[in-house]
Amino acid sequence: MLDKNALQQLRQLKTHIIDTKDQGEGEVRGSQRRFGFVRLDDKRDVFLAPDDMQRVFPGDRVKITVHTDDKGKFKAELEKLIDSPLDCFTGRYIVRGQGHFVEPDLPRFNKLLFIPPSQRKKCAEGDLLYCQVAQHPFKDGKSQVKVLENIGRPDQAGIEGKYTQRKFKLPRDWPASCGITDDAYLDGREDLRELPFVTIDAAETRDLDDALWAQSNENGWTLKVAVADPGAFIAPGSPLDLAAKQRASSVYLPGFNQPMMPNSVSQGACSLLANEDRAAMVCTLQVSHDGAISDIQFSEALIHSQAKLSYNDVHAHIHDEMDLGYPSLKDLYAASQALNRYRREHHLVMPEQPDYHLQLNEQRKIESIIKVERNDAHRLVEECMLAANRSVAEWLGDTPALFISHAGLREDRLDNVRKVIAKELPELIDSDISSLADYKTLIKACDASSSSLPLRSIFARMLQPGTVSIEPKPHFGLGLARYTTFTSPLRKYSDLIVQRCIRAKLRGETAQHIDEDTATALQDALRNGRQASKQMEQWLQYQYLATNTSDTVYRARIAHVNGGGFSVELEDSGISGFVEARTIPGKLSFDADTLRLFNEHSNYQLEQIVNVKVSELDDFQRKLMFILA
Repeated sequence: MLDKNALQQLRQLKTHIIDTKDQGEGEVRGSQRRFGFVRLDDKRDVFLAPDDMQRVFPGDRVKITVHTDDKGKFKAELEKLIDSPLDCFTGRYIVRGQGHFVEPDLPRFNKLLFIPPSQRKKCAEGDLLYCQVAQHPFKDGKSQVKVLENIGRPDQAGIEGKYTQRKFKLPRDWPASCGITDDAYLDGREDLRELPFVTIDAAETRDLDDALWAQSNENGWTLKVAVADPGAFIAPGSPLDLAAKQRASSVYLPGFNQPMMPNSVSQGACSLLANEDRAAMVCTLQVSHDGAISDIQFSEALIHSQAKLSYNDVHAHIHDEMDLGYPSLKDLYAASQALNRYRREHHLVMPEQPDYHLQLNEQRKIESIIKVERNDAHRLVEECMLAANRSVAEWLGDTPALFISHAGLREDRLDNVRKVIAKELPELIDSDISSLADYKTLIKACDASSSSLPLRSIFARMLQPGTVSIEPKPHFGLGLARYTTFTSPLRKYSDLIVQRCIRAKLRGETAQHIDEDTATALQDALRNGRQASKQMEQWLQYQYLATNTSDTVYRARIAHVNGGGFSVELEDSGISGFVEARTIPGKLSFDADTLRLFNEHSNYQLEQIVNVKVSELDDFQRKLMFILA
């Protein structure tokens, strides 16, 4: 037996070994293959072998010991599971021999999870499921799930919308008491019912947020933007308000829309329908002949829209191809052109992109994809909305509100940008590209440059995403010192908040308190809604593509480039897929500065047109691989 001194020495030795181990905590990250990585808190990425990857889920927080091999590469040894955020998820029912599994619909999740016999509930292979983790695999590599709901089969009518709603946990039900207040809102409002306001939108739109009117004068034009005023009916903290806040925005899924407010409100009582008296928040601007904005005013008003006009009809009217009988449309068009000229000179105008309309049949399956080019009526409305939104950001001053900011270039890409500037725009080599003024100068120089490189597209891929903030910050994308939005309060909860801030300032009241947590929650909900819409569109797009033969050749534009290949967008349908570099003859090098792949024979660059064919397609996993034709 060991004496007490020997035992104490052993304990000290064990403590010393533990203390000298390279250990850390971090998050598990999956890959396209069976192995994974642990991103430690100190930013190191440590390799996790396939056997260990079987014991964890992507997103798990774990403690590991880091081993270093002879080549200096890190390898993880799992020590402890600290937290596993994965709880409920959607997936596809899979049968492998005698085993029944769910294939989780999760990013970089490459394992099947076992469904015990008691949980199979007459599910058939291919069924789409909503499941919950019942047993984590950390102990022995074996996991189990509980089936909460069989959502349906892939061929069922409307299954894509139902599944997407469940996957992204989009709220499905309204509280029992989701009514609005009475007509007391009429008292004390500016009466603008005699002005010939009109709404301009898609023919099928019913949730009409805004109506427009303009009239020329000796100094330019008076422009009025009337915005639906749901805040006049919906009290903060009421059941309807809380339900709208939880949704954060309307989510437009093909054939399966989820409004932020009940249709009775968003398409009825608060919508700026033609020939109906409606409460509105009206922004009045003086637009000069050169497009400058002055004399910004806001009022709570009562309006009476005279017509619901479509983009196509308005475009025809302003080009004298049709007479709609509304003279103010010509003034609106002239004012919008002046506003656009001013923005091009003093701010930034984002490049236009076509829209793609997914046409569904009676079974809500995709039938066709229609490319919709923007016309002058779209641009007219856009300029008026931008004018009102940037004006309210200025008018609010120090009033607490929500703002939309865009922080410019990513810090980790500034060196790449400077290298491109040094070669292609040397006159700007000393500019401070992290400042709004010099960034605007950079983008304008890109537009005027004769460089063979698509400079503006390259820099656009190096930008930070936009954010919702509680204080005004620059919006680099628009070239504005401050920006917010209030023109879509039926569809975006952040716009409803800003509208309440406008009302508070008009009435001399204290504005609604907004904290960082509120802004973050809204931003997360908005991102979730956008992802839901994008993924459902991809699902339907890939179903559409699957109906074509594998020999079909498509004309496509290179949209993104990295070391592994490049993604392309088909010109006729907007469908995105990926071309792997390894499928292209000859070893390709990647230039991280100009975002291109090249060798002595080939060059692949952003905005370049290529011809491609489908090589691999899985509509459920939203995986689409192309090869060059």
